[in-house]
Amino acid sequence: MMVTAPPFVGHRLHLAFTSLLLILHLILGQLSEDQRVDEYHARNHQWPPLPSNYIPDNSGWRSLFDRRFQQIAQIPDLDAKYNAYMSSVHSALLAPNFTEYGWALTRGPDGLVQDLLHVLLDGLESSEEAEVEIQQHPVSEEYPQELPLMISIGKKLNTRAMEELKLILEAWSGVKLIANNAYGLRVYRNQSKLFMHIDETSSHVISAILHVGHDPNGAPWPLVIEDLYGNTNEVYLETGDMLLYESSKCFHGRPKRYNGNWYSSLFIHYYPHDWDEDRIEMDTHYRIPPNWNEMPTNPESHLETLAVMETSFKEPGCEHEWCGMKNTIKWERSERLEFGQFLSGDGEIRRLQFDEVGDEL
Repeated sequence: MMVTAPPFVGHRLHLAFTSLLLILHLILGQLSEDQRVDEYHARNHQWPPLPSNYIPDNSGWRSLFDRRFQQIAQIPDLDAKYNAYMSSVHSALLAPNFTEYGWALTRGPDGLVQDLLHVLLDGLESSEEAEVEIQQHPVSEEYPQELPLMISIGKKLNTRAMEELKLILEAWSGVKLIANNAYGLRVYRNQSKLFMHIDETSSHVISAILHVGHDPNGAPWPLVIEDLYGNTNEVYLETGDMLLYESSKCFHGRPKRYNGNWYSSLFIHYYPHDWDEDRIEMDTHYRIPPNWNEMPTNPESHLETLAVMETSFKEPGCEHEWCGMKNTIKWERSERLEFGQFLSGDGEIRRLQFDEVGDEL
């Protein structure tokens, strides 16, 4: 079945018809490269992107992705290359930003944290934990490590966590959210590392990592996140600390190896109530450059190699396999940070605006 677009009769009608095409292509799996390129040109895209195409439009964010797009152009494997464009184009050019920096550090509700900690410690003593594979957690001869454990917190506590933390994330992001899921408790073990990545663009938009506890004798293990000014940040979490982040916008991971017996957090993901996942995915396909599958004639030889495994990124030539680790901003919770406040990229502590819902916590 072939679907032919009608003559252009106005930008708004064109986009409405395009949305219908997107749904049909998704259902039937019939989007061809010619169709994709035609739509790229119909939308008046150009490559390299204009400075004003970046979201947000600032020099640090542009510089971060100008470099990454040049690296992606050098990737010889076409599947890996297309995946790299999908993640990076979505992050740099299409996904809106809801906050200034894309991340913040706050405190979780103490009662919830204590109940989660109790479940964690009980679970670590039992033999019922299940090993779990996650895409950004490599296990191979090159990356020997123990798989993370998964300790169930039960449906009641899971629901409670999603409801209570939703209020915090709505106050931080300024948008009404729909809960997608909560992962946890995930327990990382010795020599764990996670490659840099963004999360699922359809559902993991505004997210949180609530840190429940870790081996007191283990080494500090930072969450690494790129902010919306192009900085690479190392955030060190203690029990009860919560990282708020735009998880399908800002690349993040734990490229340093963990040295310790266990490290456990709860991961919670939400998306805006008006999030159109099908349109967003297809908009990303249509924004990839027409000549993406060609190797450049003048390669940027001074750039470090970027390797892509599914949706995970690494730079093998750099320490910790991520070149941004050479120059990071390090953050940890200030003793002045209280529940209902957050710390972000400018170092200022601000109060979350809960409005009427704040008292519910």
